[in-house]
Amino acid sequence: MRALCALIGAILLASGGGAEAGFIDDSSNFSLAISVLRGAVGAHARVLKIEGDANGIEIEAQDPKNPGHIDRWRYGIVNYLGMIPLRHLTGPEPVDPTLINPDIAANLFDLDTVQFPAAPKLMEAAIARARLQDEAKVTHMEIERQTFILPEPSSGDVRWTLHIDSGRERADITANADGIIIGADLSGTQRAKTLNILKEPELAADAAMAFRDAIGTQSVLTRVGIAPKTVAFGTNIRDQSLARLGGDLPSTATFTWDLNGLQQQLGTIDVSAQMGTPAPASFSINDVDWTIVGKLASDAMAKAAIPRSSIKNIALAVSTDQPGQPVLNWTVEIVEPSGEVTTVVADKTGAIVRVDLPESRRPKIDWRDPSALAGAIARVGAIFGQNAKIASIVADERRGRITINDPAHGGQAATFDFTGNGVSRAGISFSLDSMGPRFSVTDLAALDAQKLAALQADAFKRLSGAKQAYLESVTIGAHPFVRQAGAHAIEVRLRDAPEDSVKAEYAWIVYDFGGHVLDFVTF
Repeated sequence: MRALCALIGAILLASGGGAEAGFIDDSSNFSLAISVLRGAVGAHARVLKIEGDANGIEIEAQDPKNPGHIDRWRYGIVNYLGMIPLRHLTGPEPVDPTLINPDIAANLFDLDTVQFPAAPKLMEAAIARARLQDEAKVTHMEIERQTFILPEPSSGDVRWTLHIDSGRERADITANADGIIIGADLSGTQRAKTLNILKEPELAADAAMAFRDAIGTQSVLTRVGIAPKTVAFGTNIRDQSLARLGGDLPSTATFTWDLNGLQQQLGTIDVSAQMGTPAPASFSINDVDWTIVGKLASDAMAKAAIPRSSIKNIALAVSTDQPGQPVLNWTVEIVEPSGEVTTVVADKTGAIVRVDLPESRRPKIDWRDPSALAGAIARVGAIFGQNAKIASIVADERRGRITINDPAHGGQAATFDFTGNGVSRAGISFSLDSMGPRFSVTDLAALDAQKLAALQADAFKRLSGAKQAYLESVTIGAHPFVRQAGAHAIEVRLRDAPEDSVKAEYAWIVYDFGGHVLDFVTF
């Protein structure tokens, strides 16, 4: 009995006395394990995977005598007689690996490509990167090549993956072969589960910094969107990811940032290239101060002043919806309890420019009304400038619009819809609106509410006869059939039905700007 105890004591002494330190959180143990395993598999072994935990490190390596075979070697704790922990090298044991990329050789790497001395600093940095609420440690690690499924199974660079655990939270940290952290999966952390970037707007600056560090400061951004869980960066950078999937549509690169860092997503189809329309204007990550996002959010909420509302999204893009050169604007979407969205627009410094109400709360303006139309006409000079060249002004029951030669687009015709106190670039334009000669702002001076009302009254008198008639539209500008007035024509069009339809009949009359009748067609 005494001899057995002495033997057990000698074994424990030889095994390190049952030391507490594990194999991945103790640099001496880790280095020893790698050294022993390197000796076992050979200095120039081709490795499939290295895996480790507190109890040991194992390597799956190619059998040099039979390249099609993979063997496993392990150095770590084994329990002698089921009770005595000993450090021991075991192997080789045959392995039948399940591979995404069936080409075994493409999955292998040389031991010398991995910077094992970087492990202690990497472990420390990984725990710091995870930022778990309680004390955490590395519980498991793997070193192997990345694998991809699409467009076909393939292998990539060598990566460390460290699993961090605190008992309540967990995270995976990824590093390159040199031990430099390049990614993370923090979805298992409490912070990720409760993350709302819109309530922590200072994170927008972190996202911008990550984009700047990875992509640079070139003018490649087309849109930035800040949502509760992610910050998305749309760019004009050409992307090949869709092409690799077998598609032939042109696409641009999109990146997203969250607590895991900046990641490139599947490319976005370039609609502008497909349609042959001008590409969205671009800007640089350095064109705005990203620290203003918090103040912008609070200012937008105060300006909208909607009880029980919240911010849905904050976006940054070059806007062309107003006359003049494109400008970089912020938009803050505020969702109301009803689900409707109010949009607050600010310039790139965060100064609020306007508030766009949801459709249901916008004033219902009938632009055919003489007072409404005269008011819009009176603002034309202030909005477009006194030298504006105007093709037409049209008012019907759906909208009021003006078509001008737009200096910001090389003098090409552009249509803007009238709004309550300004204009916005129209999504739909009509070729008839831009035909014929132009007139000037000064030419509109005589067209006040009284003049417009008189012309409409005269039109009803001359055209309706015994019929019940309804006002269809008022058009100011060159007429396609009555040419003698040139650009200075005003058409008042009536219909004999309450609503526009194929069954309705129409009559029209054309005046010059002085109110003289040039031509008309009755029902």
